[in-house]
Amino acid sequence: MMCTLGMTPLAAQAQFPVPRINISGAPEALTENIRAHIGSLDARCNTNLRGLNRLLPTLRRDIDRAAQALGYYQSTHRIQFTEAMAAPADSESAASTGNTVPSGCWQLEISIVPGEPVRFGDIRIEITDPESRGLFTPVLATLPMQRGQTLDHSQYERLKSMISSHAIENGFFAARFVRSELNIDLQNNQAAVDIAFEPGERYRFGSVTISPLDELSDDFLSRFLTFETGDDYSSADLIKLRQNFNDSQYFNQVAVTPLITQAADQEVPVSIDLSMRPRRAYSAGAGVSTDNGPRLRLNYEDRYINRRGHRLNADLAVSTLQLEPSLSYVVPLTDPVNDSLRFSAGFQRQETDSYISNTYRLGVTYRSVVWDNWVQNIFVNYQSEKAELTNVSEERMNIQNRTNSTISGINWARTRADDPIYPTSGWRLFLQTSGAHENLLSDITFAQFYGSAKFIKTLGPGRLLLRTEAATTVADEVLELPISVRFFTGGDQSVRGYQYQELGATNAEGEVVGGKHLLVGSVEYDIRVRGGWSVAAFVDSGNSFRDFGNMSLKESAGVGIRWLSPIGPIRFDVAKGLDDGSVRFHITMGPDL
Repeated sequence: MMCTLGMTPLAAQAQFPVPRINISGAPEALTENIRAHIGSLDARCNTNLRGLNRLLPTLRRDIDRAAQALGYYQSTHRIQFTEAMAAPADSESAASTGNTVPSGCWQLEISIVPGEPVRFGDIRIEITDPESRGLFTPVLATLPMQRGQTLDHSQYERLKSMISSHAIENGFFAARFVRSELNIDLQNNQAAVDIAFEPGERYRFGSVTISPLDELSDDFLSRFLTFETGDDYSSADLIKLRQNFNDSQYFNQVAVTPLITQAADQEVPVSIDLSMRPRRAYSAGAGVSTDNGPRLRLNYEDRYINRRGHRLNADLAVSTLQLEPSLSYVVPLTDPVNDSLRFSAGFQRQETDSYISNTYRLGVTYRSVVWDNWVQNIFVNYQSEKAELTNVSEERMNIQNRTNSTISGINWARTRADDPIYPTSGWRLFLQTSGAHENLLSDITFAQFYGSAKFIKTLGPGRLLLRTEAATTVADEVLELPISVRFFTGGDQSVRGYQYQELGATNAEGEVVGGKHLLVGSVEYDIRVRGGWSVAAFVDSGNSFRDFGNMSLKESAGVGIRWLSPIGPIRFDVAKGLDDGSVRFHITMGPDL
């Protein structure tokens, strides 16, 4: 029996030598461009010198073209074929791989003297139609080259491509270059750009055809449109329209197609094809945190109860400290993506170290997207709450009574991040004002203002995370307020090192009763160490209090580990309260913003 052994790559290379091309004297970009123009020469190691020399004229042309493409019009070069010695083919690669070029094979030696490069001089771009000139401002404000930069022909071609693409995206389908010149002055080593662009007549949107659906009415589907027949054509409007359909959560497939080949009288018809998601959906989720312990969430959603796109949602959240069933009915309004009316009902039971509360709620919320993508909610909630403070003696009877209140308010929220899972730069803001009056179906009168913010910024090798909360309440006495509108602190998302909502303003006996005002701050720094793992250090401070004159902040510090898991970030923290020496372990899940 015969056995054939395969050779290792190094042994194969030693038996079958590979010709090499060595380039010296050129900047890195020019070296790479020369290699790209030359490519791999189709000549074996046993090619004789006469055969190799026949390649020299073509090689010289390729080198000149590669140099001129990057602005080196004054470059000179010397090239020759030589026989390689049994020495490292390249000092750096040989040191890392041990490869050598055996003797008997040729090498191509290219020595470059780049000379002074040609640089961009005057850049003149004329849009011949004055009425359309403003539409090209975004392109003209972001030119790929500037005066004084080294000439790169690819940048000039990219500029023309940017102008043409922008014209097509805005409906100038008959646009053309009246003049496009790159004039090179070798005496002054300058290249002048001279472009005249004629947009022509701008096309408009024609008829819009939406594939009919049994589940949703034509009138409802037409509310998604971001333009009307006769509006100026814009690819951005088409993208926004497609995004509207996708964001609505009604459809699993969306195709928005401009029928440019069917355009007539400068009008482009648009075809929209949609397919529906399943009407009903069921979901379940589980998690864990040291604030609430293990938690389970069940959800039922009816995505389109009728052809007007109304929705029904039912939720059940259960944890060791909380029980919260809820039901909501959502009515889309004029803009079905951004405007809606939500009717809700629910019950919430909470048990913490500071209080036990049972609250029934009925409410209505008007949601809209206002300036710069801020989400605005205007709400009215009627709630009936029965609560008691734990471990409070004398005042227990005062707060066991049921409190009925109608709370109205408005809030705004906005989040920006460079990555939704692991942002290295971003922020989140939330602002709310709310209140009740005893003459408007309430047992109490108060006004409350609340704000929270979180900022993430890359700093050195890691991220800096800043978090703050602040609130104030205008009311006669804190004990008149329902537990649900008093402020408590402590826990995973507040002052770590303390139990969930165990901190707050105290009574004369030092018992926590909750406060009218709130102030919390946190500084954290984390560093990615390996894969999806990070380490962190943090300092938290905060508390609630009856009045600003008796503000007493609690502080904690700690370290943690973060794991960017397939289901999102998971945080493991160990924190110590600096005031009472307590040490607590915290586990949290969810995005950073």
